[in-house]
Amino acid sequence: MKKIFAIIMAALLLGLSACGSPEGTDKETKAQETTAENVETVPNSFEFTVDNYPRMGGSLANLPLGEAVTSTVLGISREDANKMITFAGSTTDNYKAIIDGKFDILLAYEPSEEAKEYIGNSGKELEMTPIGTDALVFICSDKNSVNSLTLDQIKQIYSGKLTNWSQVGGKDAEILPYQRNKDSGSQTLFDKLINLGDDLMDPPADLMVGSMIGLLEAVAQYDNSENAIGYTVYYYLTNMETDKLQSSKILALDGVQPSNETIGSGEYKLSNDFYVVIRKDAAEDSPERILYNWICSAQGKELVEKENYVAK
Repeated sequence: MKKIFAIIMAALLLGLSACGSPEGTDKETKAQETTAENVETVPNSFEFTVDNYPRMGGSLANLPLGEAVTSTVLGISREDANKMITFAGSTTDNYKAIIDGKFDILLAYEPSEEAKEYIGNSGKELEMTPIGTDALVFICSDKNSVNSLTLDQIKQIYSGKLTNWSQVGGKDAEILPYQRNKDSGSQTLFDKLINLGDDLMDPPADLMVGSMIGLLEAVAQYDNSENAIGYTVYYYLTNMETDKLQSSKILALDGVQPSNETIGSGEYKLSNDFYVVIRKDAAEDSPERILYNWICSAQGKELVEKENYVAK
């Protein structure tokens, strides 16, 4: 086996690799090409290889970070790194998979209520540390004259109380509010941050979308898209699907446009953390815990920033 770049346990003693206090369970790609030369590593201890590398999964918007971590640690190309990790399915499915032993480590957004229930019923515990912040953003057609909504207006749109764009300063046209499926990461963020509970309207079947790309296409490209509104996570749209911004736009919230700066400062209010996750019973010398600790370290934070995420 070709000898490759290593991450070591000694980094723990140097204070470079220790994660913060574990959180409870309640808690392709326009990214910079990152190689091992870009991020400091410490030699002469634990050696990651293709054979012992932890099985990594997670939320789609964290795919660039997963590629960067894997490429850096193993000293392989981003293309080869992509083949070794699985960032597919819903965020809920990924949390279930790590509980079931199908993954060793996740890079993922907030677990849904369904995922939390599954974790609780399993009798197992997860260890998770926030490593970055993203945001829930609302999008509409670039032909729509509305550029900003208040949080209250968004709540009224998705509770069915505001139904026409003229009610929020736009033209006389029906608002078509798209929603995501319940087990998706973006829907989990919507439920937490918009917090409509039982007031959330039941959308017609054709306004419920099962993927992030599907929702973006619905708002940006499909028939009647000029009247549509939907939501996604900021990083996914602005770093992974930028072509959709040729025919759609991100709405400001209470006059604040989301950006890395306004998300990081908290000025844009609909922000939320994403996490690195392992099972709590992972051994201290296991590859997944060593990798977990490194991702939480100053070196890991540097890599998060290089991939244009808002690092914690």
